[in-house]
Amino acid sequence: MPRRKKQSEHDIAFITPAQAAKTRQEIESLETMLKADQSSKKPKIQDVGEVIQNIKKKKNVLENHTPKKFSGQAGNAAWARAKDLAKKIKKEMPGKKEYYMRYPKEESSQDFERVVNQQVRFQTDPKIQSMVREFKHLMSRIDPSDPTIRNIERLRD
Repeated sequence: MPRRKKQSEHDIAFITPAQAAKTRQEIESLETMLKADQSSKKPKIQDVGEVIQNIKKKKNVLENHTPKKFSGQAGNAAWARAKDLAKKIKKEMPGKKEYYMRYPKEESSQDFERVVNQQVRFQTDPKIQSMVREFKHLMSRIDPSDPTIRNIERLRD
């Protein structure tokens, strides 16, 4: 049986504030439905355990996948690390002008080939992808209320 890759804390996928609000609303709806059904003389929910388990799962998602804001020195250290990662990521990714270059009309365009190869390397290199995941994770925790802050396209010059 193949070994599973150990998951780092940067591999956790965070939910957006809108998704968190929707999940809270679903939890509230399920709890209200359960409470109303339990106080009813003729309960309609056949498997109460399943509803309770569903509520627990949703609460678990909120607990584990909602970014918790850094505070104090941890926030400062995270911001410094994010700035360092941003510099490294910018260096590896093609610039905006190059990235949005039109497809060349002539047969061979070495500049176009270079940009394509650079972007492919950027998207497939495990070290670069690890930096991107860490950057997104840090930025999500620096400002959890802004889902666009983790978008690496903001870094493209």
